[in-house]
Amino acid sequence: MGITEQRQQLILDELLRHGRVDVKATAAILRVSAETIRRDLKDLEGSGHARRVYGGAVVDRKEGDRPFNERTRVNAREKGRIALAARPLVKDGMKIFIDTGTTTLAFARHLLGRRVAIHTNSIDIAALLCTDPEADVVVLGGEMKPTYKALFGHQTLAAISEHFYDMAVVSIGTVHAEHGFMDRGQDEALLRRAALKQSRRSVMLADSSKFGRLGTVRTFALGDIGALVTDGPLSTEFAELFQKTKVDLIHA
Repeated sequence: MGITEQRQQLILDELLRHGRVDVKATAAILRVSAETIRRDLKDLEGSGHARRVYGGAVVDRKEGDRPFNERTRVNAREKGRIALAARPLVKDGMKIFIDTGTTTLAFARHLLGRRVAIHTNSIDIAALLCTDPEADVVVLGGEMKPTYKALFGHQTLAAISEHFYDMAVVSIGTVHAEHGFMDRGQDEALLRRAALKQSRRSVMLADSSKFGRLGTVRTFALGDIGALVTDGPLSTEFAELFQKTKVDLIHA
């Protein structure tokens, strides 16, 4: 990592801790010019990590801060392609865990009419599949989080630990080259780790907007999943990293 990348990473770490950085204060701390910090903030804004404001920048969380129903409309076409590409991975008779997320909800629509057992913490996925006579749906109990329209907490984790799955299909907040798959909250990270631990195969669904962004919690390493389904070619950096980890890459 070069000097510029190291400096921008320090600025980003400060943004994630405090939600805002000041140009003059940051320049003084890092012993560079204010113009250098402004260029760094412009780069961070261009990569989707920050939003510049007068005198500095604030965290740009984009999709993660929006209500769930609004998030379903973000990159909807890309999520639909990912869901369709992941569909052939499911075989009749499978027992599958599907976590909450807008991309996993799109994926669940392709399971209508399939003879599968589905466990989920997502209220929307359960509601979608509950009228399907072919599906065997189990909602894992826990504490309701309205922002996610899903259940989390120790009860959910305990329920997952009582089962073994043929496949876990999960989503993620962000994908970072150095820190791996990341979430914005500890509850989501703990649930996804538990699901992967109890599954023979894990499938990550992540659209291209997730890549190159930092979350707040490291959920697991890039090589901890079995397959990644995404909507387009990866950058050279990510392609090489996944090649080293021998993760199956599926491009929608």
